[in-house]
Amino acid sequence: MTVNYLPKNRSKYVYVKRIFFLAVIFIFVAAVFPFLDTTIIAVASPIWRTINKILGSEVPPSLMSNQTQENILLELAGRKQKTNVVVASVLTRPPQTPYDVIIIDAGLNESIVIGSEVSLPEGPILGTVSEVFPKSAKVKLFSASGDETNAILERHNVPVTLIGAGGGNFRFELPRDMIVETGDRILSSDIAARHLATVGDVSVRPTDSFKEVLAKSPINIFALRFVFVAP
Repeated sequence: MTVNYLPKNRSKYVYVKRIFFLAVIFIFVAAVFPFLDTTIIAVASPIWRTINKILGSEVPPSLMSNQTQENILLELAGRKQKTNVVVASVLTRPPQTPYDVIIIDAGLNESIVIGSEVSLPEGPILGTVSEVFPKSAKVKLFSASGDETNAILERHNVPVTLIGAGGGNFRFELPRDMIVETGDRILSSDIAARHLATVGDVSVRPTDSFKEVLAKSPINIFALRFVFVAP
């Protein structure tokens, strides 16, 4: 004799069983998911912050270029660098023009004025506009013979006066006991501290109290093609 333990209405029993099963799943999900949410957020947050730092605005200082760090410092000091620069092509350069002068194809029409700073796209500053015309301008390089430019020797953070020697070269003096080596950078004395020249040679005689340092422009002025001009 077979005993049937199932309810007479089988379909109703299956329906109730499914409801019970769904209720158990719902309770389980409600209890577990908040924990998973918290765990996922805890794990993902530092990863996301790291990605942000690398790809976003929070770039670690170790990955920044020197220029990027300088720009950030300038912004913090309220001295953000100008971004409205004019890109100009160099029409003539030494030795076509004498006395370390170059002619560029931007002038009054591009808001260039006398005294506008001229630099390389890479950052080093070269000189200033000395004459301006509607469609061109004359730029006098800091290395022009006899011209004096205030600067900073990066190695010791010491002020120096660069004296133009022509051909993209400079000279200046230092106390004989002060260490300076070939390749040391010389920076502009303004807050931007841009590259002006690089030490090329040092000479001193036994009887001199000072030594003469020869420096050169960071680029070959005889091969200039493009420059940035800050109106």
